[in-house]
Amino acid sequence: MQSTNNTLSLDQPYLDRLAEVNFNPIFIMGDHRSGTTLLYKTLAATECFNFVKAYHIIKYDEILSNYIYKKENQAIQELEELFKSLGISDRKIDQVVATPNLPEEYGFILKNVAGDESSITPKNLPIFQQLCRKIQLTSDPDKPLLLKNPWDMPQFMDVKSIFPAAKFIFIHRYPIHIINSKLKAVRLMLSIRGAYTALISRRYRKIYDQPIRRLIYQFLYSSYFNLGLKQVTKTTSQSTSYYLNNISSLPSIDYLSITYEEFCKNPKAIISKILGFLQLQPKSTLDYENLIKPRPVKLLPEVKSQSDEICHKLQAYLTYHGYDT
Repeated sequence: MQSTNNTLSLDQPYLDRLAEVNFNPIFIMGDHRSGTTLLYKTLAATECFNFVKAYHIIKYDEILSNYIYKKENQAIQELEELFKSLGISDRKIDQVVATPNLPEEYGFILKNVAGDESSITPKNLPIFQQLCRKIQLTSDPDKPLLLKNPWDMPQFMDVKSIFPAAKFIFIHRYPIHIINSKLKAVRLMLSIRGAYTALISRRYRKIYDQPIRRLIYQFLYSSYFNLGLKQVTKTTSQSTSYYLNNISSLPSIDYLSITYEEFCKNPKAIISKILGFLQLQPKSTLDYENLIKPRPVKLLPEVKSQSDEICHKLQAYLTYHGYDT
């Protein structure tokens, strides 16, 4: 999988080829469980973009080598067989079908390879730039690079300062549903071993495979004293506050903001709006009726009982996006 200090990356002899590769990233920005994956998958399906795949994460140190020696298809087929042998059919947390070509978050690569944060930092920035150049070199050079990583939502102005030409697509969702989904997802992934997540996240493997450590996390996200609810409400509040406090500093020509709800209601119009903003034309016709299938939301007891209090704390954000009407 990813290289360690004791193994040599198969890409090492070819890294000099990245020196002349340029990229201007387009970032999908949104909190965890806000619909970023659905938006990323749908935009990727238009065939207008290069993007990060599960394959890139699992085989990060072989991306160039496999491309140069025309082994990409073979590597992907081997991963498909591995997925099948492990019984991997979806991501568990959201029933999204899991394949080696599934659009994924670059944060996994930052954490796996640099061992730093899952968001862009000065320490892991060289890895992020290397990743972007690897994908551009091994993909269609005429397509822009589309990226998503919820961990960077609470620092999008820092990302903009690093990449001044970057464009941003923000996606928002009713915060109570985000909090509810976060809590369900983390509890599920701590109760059963998610084979797919274990393949793409070294951190998750370490947590799950160390019983005492996993027990601590289970307690922190449990319903005892509403610990789990407090944890996920805190991260959601930080994300919403950062957006409200900083969005006015981002040039209006550099970003577009949508909501998950309007995307699910009229995906064709939203995708057309995004592609128009980016001055792109779709290269494939999408079956939106089968592509977008929102599921009914059932609130956890503690989320339901605390909804009014949470909404009061997030009132400014609710009002900004019209969630209180």
